[in-house]
Amino acid sequence: MNLYLKLILLLSLTFLSSRLQAQGFSLHGFSQINYSVRVANTDGLTNKFGQPLPDYILGDERLQLEITRYGSTVGMLTKVDLYYDALAQRAGLDIREAYVDLDLKNFNIRAGRQIITWGVGDLVFINDVFPKNWIAFLSGRPLEYLKFGSDALNVNYYGGFISAQVIAIPFYQPDILPVGDRLMVYNPFPSTAKQTERLPENSLKNTQLALRLYRNLGNYDVSLYAYRGFYPSPPGMNFDKNSGVVKIFHPRLNVYGASLQGSFLTGVLSLEGGYYDSRDDIDGTNPAIENSQIRFLVGYQQAFGENFTLGLQYYGEQIQKYSQYIKSLPLGFPQRKELRHTLSLRLTQFLNYQTLRLSFFTFYSPNDKDYYINPEIRYELEDGIWVSTGGIIMGGKKNYTFFGQFKKNDNLYFVLRYEF
Repeated sequence: MNLYLKLILLLSLTFLSSRLQAQGFSLHGFSQINYSVRVANTDGLTNKFGQPLPDYILGDERLQLEITRYGSTVGMLTKVDLYYDALAQRAGLDIREAYVDLDLKNFNIRAGRQIITWGVGDLVFINDVFPKNWIAFLSGRPLEYLKFGSDALNVNYYGGFISAQVIAIPFYQPDILPVGDRLMVYNPFPSTAKQTERLPENSLKNTQLALRLYRNLGNYDVSLYAYRGFYPSPPGMNFDKNSGVVKIFHPRLNVYGASLQGSFLTGVLSLEGGYYDSRDDIDGTNPAIENSQIRFLVGYQQAFGENFTLGLQYYGEQIQKYSQYIKSLPLGFPQRKELRHTLSLRLTQFLNYQTLRLSFFTFYSPNDKDYYINPEIRYELEDGIWVSTGGIIMGGKKNYTFFGQFKKNDNLYFVLRYEF
């Protein structure tokens, strides 16, 4: 962007901010550049288009504008990203959030696009079945871009004995998954192009419904969850032998779970569990659909002084009707473990009056023998300006396990952000 365009943009934002403030609105946002370069050896490997895998995974330049206005009863928020993808050489607009809030004594009603987060896990989501962008997570984008908005009606009731949250999502949004263009991913059908995807029809009967009941019990926050909808990921896949096409669809899913979080000894204890009820494969005999599962986690976080924090977490997911799963598995397909479990470690150290943050996060699966490692350095240059750099390293013994399939996507990333 040349100096003339930068000056025009600065003057436009200044004018817009003053006009909005005069009407009781607030304007915030940031300007950001975010690049990620592949460091894994990919000689001879191609993407789904038959082209060599690109050296750069991410070339993202964006401007985010957040406009808010809150009164005693009604409020609103709109958060919009204007971005330029330097790899694809295209510009776009992403409506991150756009909702209206209505406060009525013990009720809060929020309608519109909103980012919803449930549960107590650290990058582990059990009862949080709301959409996620896994490409952003694996590419080195800021962590806030792992989640994106649902178009929903969100009703909260704040009671004396118990509080409740009811969410209705009429328009289904699946997770954003790697598809083999910039990020290499395991393909069980290597000679077949995944050419069709069928999303659930936007109808009243397909409206996703979610319920959370919660309250404090002593020093602990306790929640109960229920969800009726569809698998956000992984989707179901059927191979049509006649056309040679893999047909992707999203099976029905119910989730029932609970979580607890609060002080224990000198740290914070987190517990969460959930039962994934696979409604389109109740007998567990359809290899194209996930079997029902039990998922659970135990986490503990401890601060040492004011500037160092350690977090540990154990997560497991157990396939139900495992014998039926084994019998239904097509010849030549890799066999998953009945119980897959992972350990995670997070270390965070602040230095130089908390302007410098050193962090380290890792997943490791003892039975899948795969891993995810993310070290990062972030430095506050001055108020509202920060820079970070880090790396994402993934791998494993097998090329079909959760993180093993991404071993050719190791990358170094860089972020520079100016907030206003």
